[in-house]
Formats: sequence, C-alpha cells, structure tokens
Amino acid sequence: MEILNLNTKEINQNGYHNNKLTLDKIGFIFTAPIKIVPDDCLACDGYVLKIVDYDKLYSVIGKTFNIGTESNDEFRIPDYNITKRFLQPGDNVGEIIEAGLPQHTHSGTTSSNGAHTHTAQSAGAHTHTINEGHSSQGLSGTAPYTSGDDYTSTVWKTQATSSAGAHTHATTSNGAHTHTMTTGNASNTLYGKSTTVQPPSQVVHLCIKYK
Repeated sequence: MEILNLNTKEINQNGYHNNKLTLDKIGFIFTAPIKIVPDDCLACDGYVLKIVDYDKLYSVIGKTFNIGTESNDEFRIPDYNITKRFLQPGDNVGEIIEAGLPQHTHSGTTSSNGAHTHTAQSAGAHTHTINEGHSSQGLSGTAPYTSGDDYTSTVWKTQATSSAGAHTHATTSNGAHTHTMTTGNASNTLYGKSTTVQPPSQVVHLCIKYK
C-alpha cells in the first residue's frame, strides 16, 4: 500500500531508489533461532558459488566477499556462522574488523614477601708486621724516635707492612623471594571466559536470500 501525505522525507517508501535493486529482498540476511535454512536462502557459511547459477544474488552482492582464491566466474557469500563474527552497522559495508583492545595501562601494589639481611663471610683474617730501625742504619721514617734509643743522634722509626692475607668477602643469600602484584581488576569474574574480546551474546543461525 502506498503511503500518502508523508510529513518526513521519503526513505524506503513509495519505491525509494535504494530498494529498487532488491524488491524481492535478494541478498538480505535472515536470522533463525535454530539451525535451519529456508528454501530461498543459503547459510552464511562463506560458500563459493558460480555466477551463472546465482545471478540474482551476484547482481546484489557482487564479489564483495571474495578472498582472492575464486575463479573469474565465481563469487563468495559472506561467512558469519563459521567465523562467528558479530555484525556491526556502518558505512563501509563488508569490511572485516579484527578483535582488539585500545592501548591501556594497569596500576597495582606489591606485597612484602621476604624482608631479609645479608651477612659477610670472613675470608682471610690476618695481621701486618711493622719493622723498626734507626737513621744510622740507613732507614728513614716519618717521625722522630728517641724513646729508649742507644744512639746520641736523632733516630727514626720505620714502618713497612708485608702482604699477609690478600682476600675478598662474599655475601650469602638470605631470603631469596618474589613479590606478587594485584591489579585493580584482577578478580573480575569476566576474565578467562573467552579467548577474545567478547560481549554477552547468544548464538543464532544466519542465512542470505538468493531467490
């Protein structure tokens, strides 16, 4: 029935041009609550069809869904059931949008797990020797030495140390440990429910009309 006296701009009424191509709804998608396919439809499973056999459907969707492996006389219908892609409205019809997440960061706190100290092992306890002498013996020093000497002239105390125990110190590990970090959403019950970005959904069966 023709709609008369419209107060709004015509969209799909009265033979609007966008609908002239598919007056029989060829190429339209139908949703079934169970896995069934009407006689005038094909399951949206990505089948490759011969153009000559499905010329009406080809005249509507063309080679929009071809992936490059088809022959020149073939075209492919969309695959929604096998790939399980969600359908999204938009202007660039037929575009495949991969799953993804925007860039983001997580903040968290660490818990103390293993406060500890380190001890050093002694490896070379030792002493150094000091030699004393007098200036008359051809020795020299840094300070006068007069107490208890047997010489009338000023004598000197000479100090020389010998190497006796060059060594190193090693520390022992005392409290090897790890820290755990908890992010703000680590306990969210949604985690692990899917292998990809997944909103709540329920599976249906999609078909495309070809005649």
